[in-house]
Amino acid sequence: MKKSLYATLGMDPKASEGEIRAAYERRLAETPEDDAITRLALKEAWNVLGHTQRRAVYDASLREQVAHSTARPNAASSKSAPGRSTRHQADTAPSGHGKMWLMAGLGVIVATAWLVTHHRRATTDKVDDARHAAIQLDHRDPGAPGGVSSVPPSPAPFSPNPTGRVLTAEQLFAQASPSIVRINVLGNNGDEMGHGSGVVIDQGKVITNCHVAKAGPNLKVKHQGKQYDASIIINDEQHDLCKLSVLGLDAPAVPVGKVAGMQVGQKVYALGSPKGLDLTLSDGMVSSLREGEDGTYIQTTAPISPGSSGGGLFNEHGVLVGIVTFQIRSGQNLNFAIPADWIDQMRSNSVAARSEASNDADSPTKVIQGTWHCFGPLTGRGMDVTLDEQGNASGSFDGQPIGGRYYLNNKQLFLMGNNFLVEELSSSRMVLSKGQGRRLACNH
Repeated sequence: MKKSLYATLGMDPKASEGEIRAAYERRLAETPEDDAITRLALKEAWNVLGHTQRRAVYDASLREQVAHSTARPNAASSKSAPGRSTRHQADTAPSGHGKMWLMAGLGVIVATAWLVTHHRRATTDKVDDARHAAIQLDHRDPGAPGGVSSVPPSPAPFSPNPTGRVLTAEQLFAQASPSIVRINVLGNNGDEMGHGSGVVIDQGKVITNCHVAKAGPNLKVKHQGKQYDASIIINDEQHDLCKLSVLGLDAPAVPVGKVAGMQVGQKVYALGSPKGLDLTLSDGMVSSLREGEDGTYIQTTAPISPGSSGGGLFNEHGVLVGIVTFQIRSGQNLNFAIPADWIDQMRSNSVAARSEASNDADSPTKVIQGTWHCFGPLTGRGMDVTLDEQGNASGSFDGQPIGGRYYLNNKQLFLMGNNFLVEELSSSRMVLSKGQGRRLACNH
């Protein structure tokens, strides 16, 4: 079995969040700055194990690996045991003319089954073709030759294909791609800070991940070569789902399905803008359904990359079943989508609301002291910094050693010449926004 993230940190899977954090800090401090591979592995382990939802999904995958490895030896031992079962098979096996008659009978059965199946399949295909033709005639233009429409119908919310047939990749792309947008995150000066993907679920309404939508102060939605202003109307950071209002966007909405009824091995398609490459389609299968505290996460082999976050995961009928959210980079094809079920359950629980509701009696200056591990969801880069009582700061920023002074004034953190806006601050979490650039999510 491949080395686990717990082994990377030298910790037991039952370790608490505090113990995981302490192990990460200790191992990171012990690892030389020039050992980039080990430091990257440690940060990847912390990025997964330091996040409640990601750790729950990862733990579920470990339990499944253990179950599979335990089952294999049992299966092998039952196959390798000769004994009585072998003798019993020899005693009951047909011989001579009996074998000949048995083989002939099996041949007749197989041939009959093939004929019946072939007849049913041909009949089904004819019915499907007739239905498809009827649908096409619904759009005929009386003024066009043969009554066939010369102008394509205007965009409308599509639904699962009327015949219920499985869509080819080409058909699914043709149906779903008009409902996929690119999210451009911009700074106050108009520079692009990052990008992600989004899915149209209603007229002028787009769903994406909050770690995409809240990565900068301004949002633009790109659809079919045009850009539209967007604003967040529901900010459900607990589920990492944000709903955007996009003025002027005229795009069809996708049908939203549920994770119930999905099966491991089922084919799925991911559609988004990985690395800024608009409308990129990838296919794979459901490799697992992971139970978390809030619901079922979809693990898939459909390849995703930075920029895929917020894009759609569709089943073979063109129904949205998940929102592509994250991947575990230390493994191969460990990609995850949150269930589309959560879209109807969204409610705002913004970082500001959580900060105001905090029962932490300490002052902000006290709370901010200690070691923070910060990660940029869009850039993949971050900061490790220790802030002491005397106003001194030390650590690394984007892989470079840093040191100097810090000062907290209301919601502004002045850190060694950098000015950050503090969006959230509690005893365990801090969210920083830096002009020109990035949003950092920090764990204490």
